[in-house]
Amino acid sequence: MCGICGKVYLDTQRRASAAEIELMRDRMLHRGPDAAGTYLDRHVGLGHRRLSIIDLAASTQPMANDDRSVVISFNGEIYNYRELREELIGKGHHFRTDGDTEVILRLYEELGERCVERLRGMFAFAIWDARSASLFLARDRIGVKPLYYTLNEQAFVFASELKGLMGDERVRSGRELDVEAAHGYFSFLSVPDPLTIYRGIYKLPAAHTLTLRGGRVELRRYWDVEFRDATTGTEEEWRERVLDALRDAVRVRLVADVPLGAFLSGGIDSSSVVALMAGLVDRPVKTFSIGFTESAYNEASDAALVARHLGTDHTELMLTPSTIQPVIPALLQQFDEPFADSSAIPTYFVSKLAREQVTVALSGDGGDELFGGYPWRQVRPRYQRVLSRLPLAVRSGISALGSLLPRSVPGSNYLRQAHVPYERYILDALAVFDQDDRKGLYSGAFAAAVADRDPFAAHLVNLAGRSDRSWPARMMQYDLKTYLPNDILTKVDRMSMYVSLEAREPLLDHHLVELAAQVPSRLKIRGNVAKYILKQAVAPLLPAEVLTKRKQGFSIPLSKWMRNELRGDVLDALYGGNRHGLFDRQAVTRMTDDFLRGNDLREHQIWSLYAFELWHQRVDARLAPGAVGIAPCRP
Repeated sequence: MCGICGKVYLDTQRRASAAEIELMRDRMLHRGPDAAGTYLDRHVGLGHRRLSIIDLAASTQPMANDDRSVVISFNGEIYNYRELREELIGKGHHFRTDGDTEVILRLYEELGERCVERLRGMFAFAIWDARSASLFLARDRIGVKPLYYTLNEQAFVFASELKGLMGDERVRSGRELDVEAAHGYFSFLSVPDPLTIYRGIYKLPAAHTLTLRGGRVELRRYWDVEFRDATTGTEEEWRERVLDALRDAVRVRLVADVPLGAFLSGGIDSSSVVALMAGLVDRPVKTFSIGFTESAYNEASDAALVARHLGTDHTELMLTPSTIQPVIPALLQQFDEPFADSSAIPTYFVSKLAREQVTVALSGDGGDELFGGYPWRQVRPRYQRVLSRLPLAVRSGISALGSLLPRSVPGSNYLRQAHVPYERYILDALAVFDQDDRKGLYSGAFAAAVADRDPFAAHLVNLAGRSDRSWPARMMQYDLKTYLPNDILTKVDRMSMYVSLEAREPLLDHHLVELAAQVPSRLKIRGNVAKYILKQAVAPLLPAEVLTKRKQGFSIPLSKWMRNELRGDVLDALYGGNRHGLFDRQAVTRMTDDFLRGNDLREHQIWSLYAFELWHQRVDARLAPGAVGIAPCRP
């Protein structure tokens, strides 16, 4: 795992300096504390910070080919690098190292930009090709590893994290808040790609490459997957195929020259990964879990049960508010933009716990999104299918009646939106602030600035209906392409890399993803059983209690803490904030008071506002007033 960065001046007479590249690079020290490197070639500079995992003594970066015409700065792990290496040797390539970085370099020499299509792993890398005077960026298929970039009239700048980009003085001084990105944040807990909270700075989307040539940027999607239920195959055949693919995904992720372990929550996903690890290694797997004194949120006993069953070397940590409170501002700061998934907190603590003993940890992320772990949204209710056939006038009448019901009444939100397509309804139901709440929250200026912007527009593309695609398939594809890269994988990357730990996600191996996309929905969600086929596949490996336990999620007692131990911090931020002018102050007060009186439905809203204010407090002093103020969205 590493941090990468670089700069290409559009004016080829300007020279990149080591000092500016090193400043960007070293702002990401946590991503690579073991080594650092810089490459300069006239108007081009690349930087690299290294967390050594494979080929520890060699594979220093940035790495150049023999005549230094091609140079790479790489973040990630390529799990099929040994097979690719042998193939390239057979084609006449010579290697100086035993790691995966040089494999990408030689593969680029062989295939050019198509090299990315042969890689199996998690990655974000940059290749400067002096022969064609071009910069080539690539990000892995699922979006495990991040990459940010910006293009201004002077230069193209990129980095693994926004804080790396901010090492460039021109980028830092020119920051402006992107109100369209803020609009998306208040729907999705995070800023959806390709936007960032700053205008003109972007995330390279998952499964995309970017080529900079002659001052022009070209984006290309190099991989895609479509969830569509297969019409052949028995349950037994699918069970065997899933187990084989999962075992292979775990196997290839055990390659490391440093200590390796796994996160273990006691749920089906992480337990499956650990069970397969246990069968592939010759010593007890090191496992790590965290728990809470609040029993409703504590999965430590479940994790301990699995650890005993599998004979792992298990370590657990119990968290209390007094442990968590002092570190919250620092944790949220790691995202460099507003981020409101509160499970980032336990993710940090389990990563920190693991880093005390290992450098690499396997996780169970992705099981819910691939195998139907959210039945409430992945199964379209029968009553909705009936209502959708009614004339629009009838549904509009139902919406009018629904608007008269208190919002606390179950189902009232759907009734209010009976006149809109179900795809839009489900996104509104998933939103932290639904359409009505956003209208109430936003100041007049903010509402006017985003009046013609639909925060769901890009997301609706992934829910587009086709006669040969079931609703669960559509919803799982949506999660894979939006929720996973924007939220889950961002959270895991930032919190694990904050403590210089590499996290690997076997369930998101692209071969397994492609297989899961074909598994019939009836084998993913069967009656009240979520992730049915996954549970059947690993049933012989795990205790029966794991297979039947109720899904809990990686959550914390957030409502309780915000009303008690964190209350002062939250109220100080909310009532002392809004210097940006985005919110209606009275609306913030009403929402906060409603939450403090016991309305837990406001939990994520209050946390989202709190996270936003903490972010803004950090950057406000370094932003000109005009850059913070509200302006219309760009065309």
